[in-house]
Amino acid sequence: METSAWLRQHDLAQLRADGYGVWLQDGWCLRFLVHVDRGPIGDVVAEYERPASGLGGLLGDYRRADRLVPVGAVLLIAQDAEREEGLQADLLRGPLPNVVATTTRPLLYRHWPDEQVWQVPGEGGRRCLVEVGS
Repeated sequence: METSAWLRQHDLAQLRADGYGVWLQDGWCLRFLVHVDRGPIGDVVAEYERPASGLGGLLGDYRRADRLVPVGAVLLIAQDAEREEGLQADLLRGPLPNVVATTTRPLLYRHWPDEQVWQVPGEGGRRCLVEVGS
């Protein structure tokens, strides 16, 4: 509810983020929005759409936004490595105006967010959360 209120205050009610926050670490501050991939919804999704179902709509909302979202990063937590790979490919084809980082649920659940679990499209390897917005 707080995230929805924050988005409305910034005239971004069309975005449906799962959370908003501020990460503080070693004198650095990163404001972020986070989205959790819930996977394909229902059985009506065509087989070729399953790897990215739900994610395309999310990215479309950011691409349609008429201005930069006032956060240092948009964080996307994919259901699994296959969906993260599809999301990364989509972000390389059509980047968002904001910095975006992805991870997977299994990877994030095994590590703390400040460990190297975040992947920025087009960059090799994973980064710590505080490094995503720098």
